[in-house]
Amino acid sequence: MNKIPNPMRVSQFMLVLMITIPECCDGLANDSSSWHPIPHCPSRREVILSTSTAATVASSLVGKTNCADAVDTYLSASSINSHLAIPVWPSWGGGRVIPISLEQDEDPFLLLAHHKHWFDPKDPLREPFKLGGKALGLPYIDVEGFSMHPHRGLDILTYILDGSDGFCHRDTLSKETRTMYRGGCAQWMRTGSGVQHEEFWETRKDRRTNIELFQLWINLPSSQKFDLPAVKYIGSSTDNPWIEETLSNGVHTRDIGTTLTDSLQGSTTRSRPPVQIQHVKIPPQKTWEASILSPSHSTLMYVREGTATILGRSQQVVQALQSATMERGEGDKVLVKNNHPRKPVDFLLLSGQPLNEPVAIGGPIVMNTEQELYDAYRQLRDGTFLEREIALRQQMRHQS
Repeated sequence: MNKIPNPMRVSQFMLVLMITIPECCDGLANDSSSWHPIPHCPSRREVILSTSTAATVASSLVGKTNCADAVDTYLSASSINSHLAIPVWPSWGGGRVIPISLEQDEDPFLLLAHHKHWFDPKDPLREPFKLGGKALGLPYIDVEGFSMHPHRGLDILTYILDGSDGFCHRDTLSKETRTMYRGGCAQWMRTGSGVQHEEFWETRKDRRTNIELFQLWINLPSSQKFDLPAVKYIGSSTDNPWIEETLSNGVHTRDIGTTLTDSLQGSTTRSRPPVQIQHVKIPPQKTWEASILSPSHSTLMYVREGTATILGRSQQVVQALQSATMERGEGDKVLVKNNHPRKPVDFLLLSGQPLNEPVAIGGPIVMNTEQELYDAYRQLRDGTFLEREIALRQQMRHQS
């Protein structure tokens, strides 16, 4: 089944990010009275309730080259989804962001955003565009990035593609320290009980910069939503190099999930329910197989470039910038082929244990109940958002 994007759902999600975050920043930096309690702003949130029980089996993905003849264990896509590409500067030069608001079938994954931008110091329209955005009150246009904003209750992975310029990050954990991480590197952030951060695209006065990245939001279970915040860098030019390989048939796999898990061994950060994240490139006319240890896990793919064919009960074609959600409980393997005679296919494969918990989203804050959202926004208003002990006391009162 092919699905076109729900414009209302996508537009509501983007408005959540565009309205909530700037107001958060203004309220924190200037006047806390600009905060509005979340129940008074119904357009900012969405609550999804699930009553099923949580799965308990751990999962992982392992790339293989052997392809079995039988197809009864291979997953098929329950839906193939097209997504709105929202023009960003410079839109006439291909600048765009594709925000994919993930649904219950993709639990624990919440959001996958595919960004592609470039900034040229010789672009005559760039400065007028920034000034116009500022005059109209459009968020992020004048600063070419994302000003200081809060998060709570989720893990965030920002993965910059090889060859890209950088993303400059600063957060309340590192105080005034700014970190520029570039192509082939990823940042993982456990937002836990609360963190504020800012992110800006790398721009230069001597040359054009090009940035392409994915940002993935992964929900945390209720038992970990008030964990201590943490940040970790993995991949190229870090102490945690990629676990990746090129198979005998030319398929290249980069196991982002296992690289992250290994990098956190021995740290004070608690392990979350398992997820796997793989970046895969299949040459023309080649096939790749992935094993999923639990058929109960949510599995999806997003095609960055090329065309992927899922070999399940039938051949299902997933075009560039489309995603495919696999059927749960159907099998324990994914088989993908690149049928194109000349072009490779490049995609992300995500799989994770569903949390099967209520989800309450209030802009950049993801909790289980609206009361928890209210508490978070009240802390932001009162200037105590980063005080973990206050959040824990509030939570204990609700549970008693």
